[in-house]
Amino acid sequence: MNLDHVRTALALARHGTVNRTAAAEGLAPSSVSDRVRRLEHDLGARLFTRDRRGMHPTPAGRAYLAAAAAAVADLDAAAARLTGPPVAVTVGAQSSIADTLLPAVLDRLADSPAAGHARLRASIRPEADRTRLLTALVRDEADAAVLLDTGPDLGDLGYPAPDAALDFLDLREVPMATVAPPGHPLAGRPVTLADVRSGASLVGQESRCSFWMATRRWLGPDVDLTAVGGLAQVREWVAAGRGVAVLPDFAVRDDLERGRVVALDAATPPLQLRLVWSRSRGTTEPVRTLLYAVSQA
Repeated sequence: MNLDHVRTALALARHGTVNRTAAAEGLAPSSVSDRVRRLEHDLGARLFTRDRRGMHPTPAGRAYLAAAAAAVADLDAAAARLTGPPVAVTVGAQSSIADTLLPAVLDRLADSPAAGHARLRASIRPEADRTRLLTALVRDEADAAVLLDTGPDLGDLGYPAPDAALDFLDLREVPMATVAPPGHPLAGRPVTLADVRSGASLVGQESRCSFWMATRRWLGPDVDLTAVGGLAQVREWVAAGRGVAVLPDFAVRDDLERGRVVALDAATPPLQLRLVWSRSRGTTEPVRTLLYAVSQA
């Protein structure tokens, strides 16, 4: 049983709705729901019911949460006597990954021996605009940021990196897929970069999008790309047979499993989930604790 899942359930009981809990705990709403579902699965019992006013503990949930609150308080008190107060760190993140990749990374850090020793408590600051995310680092409004990038230098994906001194560490590889509608002429056989360039009507979100930049970096800056809106619209265009797109595996996994789209047999280059921080903050306790936890996770 994951203690963070228990804490999230206790917070949901206090705040009454998923959205208020997410805001108070620095989590994405989907992460709150996922943690509570996992806890209920581990326990084999329903802890909450939902109505128009929000989420309410079941009778079994009230009994469990009362005991859990006392147990967590005892654990926190014991930990405080051993390690002192928790180290809070604010991590900015691109909206495209704040709800998907980042919560799992932070959960892994919380479970790591380093995080347990340092009592790292990370909160997520979602940001749709990458420039504002990096500006927050320069202005010391966030301790670190997580974004999608590639290559040996910050911004090699194709976005302008700030002039300020920023350091980074790649956390994990993000697999990418070139997806097409079922029955597409390029499907079912190995295809080359030239095949994709010449035989596919490529669609994407817009020019500032990481996946758009990844497409141009792979296929060339002159490749013809049509902007069709958000990620959901790109997936629908592909499923409807209106184009081919380069997207991360996590964004199209459900569509692939349901057969709405197919992955072309193409060597689509991966991206990197990249942790970035200001060099001037590299010696501060939140950033040092975060980096140490990452190195041990």
